[in-house]
Amino acid sequence: MYEIEQRTARAAILVQSRQPLVVDTITLPERLDYGQVLTRIFYSGICGSQLGEIDARKGEDHYLPHLLGHEAVAEVVQCGPGVRHVAPGDRVVLHWRKGLGIEAQPPVYSWQGKKLNAGWITTFNDYAVISENRMTPVPGDAPLQILPLFGCALTTGFGAVINDAGLRPGDSIVILGAGGVGLNMVQAAQLGGAFPIIAVDLYDNRLDLAKRLGATHIVNSAKTDAREAVMAILREAGLPGADICIDNTG
Repeated sequence: MYEIEQRTARAAILVQSRQPLVVDTITLPERLDYGQVLTRIFYSGICGSQLGEIDARKGEDHYLPHLLGHEAVAEVVQCGPGVRHVAPGDRVVLHWRKGLGIEAQPPVYSWQGKKLNAGWITTFNDYAVISENRMTPVPGDAPLQILPLFGCALTTGFGAVINDAGLRPGDSIVILGAGGVGLNMVQAAQLGGAFPIIAVDLYDNRLDLAKRLGATHIVNSAKTDAREAVMAILREAGLPGADICIDNTG
């Protein structure tokens, strides 16, 4: 019952640090283990963490070769024993953050006759065996291309503002960096009732989007002294400084 009918997948494999990924065919496990789910991936995101992993920014990579990716949208194909939060046919967001369900053992793939390392979630492959607690069902009519953002950028941005920074209604906040994560920080601040919400970035197009998503003030640090501009905004609001400042650029 739990034998995997789909035996192969196409994947982008990290074979050597600081080198281009190798796209090739890999072999899936023969069976789904307890808590494992076979998914067909439609779209995957890539973020700074993955780029850092490819470049070995944290030091020597002891798990080469291995698969990558921790944010995607997929369809459930098969469920292993014990799985009860998703079912075949479900559309799901795949995410690095633990959710409901079982934390399964990572799957054992093979490539060129040898073991290919992988974690609880990988998304740079068109078919992937994922731990049940790394996926969340979403409505079937949700737009597929934006759903991978829910797997990383949205949860990271909202978590930093609400959980880590502990934003309260009326707090002032400065957000340095208005990329994928920073824009979600702006949205979290707006939903949390912050004022002012100051977004700082080097690019006008990002700042324009930040304004549309809830920033009350924007500062282009490529064109002006960011510190002086931010402090002027805070003084105008009658504030000596910001309650929260998040550096989202490093």
